[in-house]
Amino acid sequence: MKNSRSITATFRSQTLKTAALAAVAAACAALAGPANAAAAGQDVEANRPASGEASSPYATFLANYVEWVRTIEIDGQARGIALTPAQVELATRIGIEHPENVRLVYVDEIPFPSEDPQMRKIGEELGFVGPGITNNAQAFGYTIWVRNGFDLTWPLLAHELVHVQQIERNASFGAFVEKYMKQLMAYGHENMPLEVEAYAANRIHASRP
Repeated sequence: MKNSRSITATFRSQTLKTAALAAVAAACAALAGPANAAAAGQDVEANRPASGEASSPYATFLANYVEWVRTIEIDGQARGIALTPAQVELATRIGIEHPENVRLVYVDEIPFPSEDPQMRKIGEELGFVGPGITNNAQAFGYTIWVRNGFDLTWPLLAHELVHVQQIERNASFGAFVEKYMKQLMAYGHENMPLEVEAYAANRIHASRP
């Protein structure tokens, strides 16, 4: 997910970020709801806890972020470019069940709900956005958003396609985010299983066949 992100400035406080990640991981657990609901493929609305169970700003952030991603996915499907036959073959080898749904969306800046001050504040605490942070590519579902001018090489495309497949095999984007944040807190970015799987694709598909 963050394979293509380059950070050119030091974060304000690693301790603050760690504390924020811990709070988000806890919020993920609260927002996940019953396991059988996720297995049934119900959307995030059905998985939201009863009032008061997840009242922290991090829980609100996650819920709002997942809802926002829905609009981004719809927009990206309308605007994006379908994969070429060679890219479809790559997506199929990676294990994407519906590669025909994948779209590449080229934009000046990878979207984030920065217009909401609270969303931006927590996004900065988590390192999603902020001074010196450039997000070059990110999968939000079947859409992969790519910053204009960034060279989405074959191995980097493979990396992002793995994230598409990871999202696809989860019940929802919300379920994926829950798993992602928990792994990030437990293992750190480089060693978390979801990213290890994606980085492996960089090596396996290092060159175009």
